[in-house]
Amino acid sequence: MRISHSEWGFAALLALTVLAITGLPYMAGWLASTPDRVFEGFVIDIDDAHSHLAKMQQGYQGEWRYRLLFTPEPHDGAYIHTFYIALGHLARLIDADLVTTYHGARLIFGFVYLLAAYAFAAFFLSDLAGRRLAYVLICFSSGLGWLALLVSGSFVVGDITPVDFWFIEMYSFFTVMLFPHTSLALALLLITFGLALRYIETGRWTAISGAMTSAIGVSVIHPFMLLVIALVLGGYWSFVSFRQRLRLWRLPGLAALVLAPLPIVVYQYVTMVSNRVFAGWQAQSLTLSPAPWHYALGYGVVLALAIPGSWWALRQGGRWPFLPLWLFIIAPLLYAPVVFNLQRRMIEGAQIPLCILAAVGMTRYVLPAVGRSRLAIGLATHGYSSRRLELLVRNLLVGLTLPSTLLLILSAILVAMAGAPDMVHSADEIAAVDWLGANSTPNDTVLASYEVGGFIPARIGHRVFMGHWTETVDLASKRAAAERFYGGATDSERRAMLRQCGIVYVFHGLRERALGNFDPAQVDYLTLVFTSHDVSIYQVTTSLSL
Repeated sequence: MRISHSEWGFAALLALTVLAITGLPYMAGWLASTPDRVFEGFVIDIDDAHSHLAKMQQGYQGEWRYRLLFTPEPHDGAYIHTFYIALGHLARLIDADLVTTYHGARLIFGFVYLLAAYAFAAFFLSDLAGRRLAYVLICFSSGLGWLALLVSGSFVVGDITPVDFWFIEMYSFFTVMLFPHTSLALALLLITFGLALRYIETGRWTAISGAMTSAIGVSVIHPFMLLVIALVLGGYWSFVSFRQRLRLWRLPGLAALVLAPLPIVVYQYVTMVSNRVFAGWQAQSLTLSPAPWHYALGYGVVLALAIPGSWWALRQGGRWPFLPLWLFIIAPLLYAPVVFNLQRRMIEGAQIPLCILAAVGMTRYVLPAVGRSRLAIGLATHGYSSRRLELLVRNLLVGLTLPSTLLLILSAILVAMAGAPDMVHSADEIAAVDWLGANSTPNDTVLASYEVGGFIPARIGHRVFMGHWTETVDLASKRAAAERFYGGATDSERRAMLRQCGIVYVFHGLRERALGNFDPAQVDYLTLVFTSHDVSIYQVTTSLSL
């Protein structure tokens, strides 16, 4: 594999184009921001953005062990989610705003991931045209969800919205748009696989040492991906050994690659099952797979092209079988009970081999068939070359992979400009939250609406009663309790809830008033400590006798 300087220039330019386009919704949100509708800095998956900022807040405050800030139950912290905690430490060291630091990391690691993807494609494809075709598909392709929406006239197709518009892990563009940690994990995953393949081919321990290091990095960020690394490399080694009768001395190196990150994975697993609060968090964190046809629709044209590409790759020597084997091995994991609540996470990175194989399928099967077709022969008699027809078909097929991506970015821009309620906060809400940051401690639990409860840990790193779909333990009952507190609960019920949950402050703004007609100013167990127009904060008095 040799990549020229001009190739790297093309790859870098396209990566920068992706980063520029993915930044448009954020720019639209900031431009549309007003004093009464202050843009938070996030457009899609706001809950998880809050979670990542809450982790960064803890790092910013000097912590290395993560605690859940979206639930009131006391618990010990653990060395998990260290990517964002380390990012918080970095923000403190460079004296940077956390949202700015987050997006800076998103841009940097998104760029690194896309360049790693190009290098990985070049590891298999020797011709420049094939590399560029695969890379364009990696950067921009999505599925046929747009067509399903067009045909059905509804954003719900079958039982859910097409995965093109919400399944972040399936697409590079979506990943780069949202999550810096996933971009870094995928870059490290590709490095792991590339170096491991080098080791299998050459036996060089420098290659396996590099693969081991990058696998440790993957496991720190996404420990569940060690299962994918182990099964894919083990399956490929078995396949190649059976076909080529490789010596067994390659096996210890691959075993070391898997065993090196294992203590990290075991630590995180034991932490999750032994810590009662973390276990409650994981019990709600269900990422189950949609029906298989959603995956097929979600990869659409790319999948259709990858099928003949996989057939070709399996019949080749060298490293080519690795790509279809990667896909074949993870397919059953998407529905395996053994990984239960992590099913759909196993798809991470699968777009890379799919796009490479799709480039093979197009260049080795589809385009030659077009060139030999009667249509091409007929057009040739009128001076229209088969080469031009092949180019037209190629561009058409690539074009069919783009509408969902364009629709995603356009809808995100429009939503950001409109200032959806979950992505903006009023100046009064921000002033109230900042007051809490200056006048309370991180362990002083705050009761607020779900939306404000998600914002508080993200902005000031303080604990709340509820605010995240998985990190609030037993969220359904807490939402019901909060609605009852702000609604029709009796004073004795409110006192009991405040005492039992260790709530120190009660937030009362427009979102809380929407939950019920409770007036905190009318009770003697809450004292007004902050007010700014529509938002007030009350502190719970020391005595809560029934």
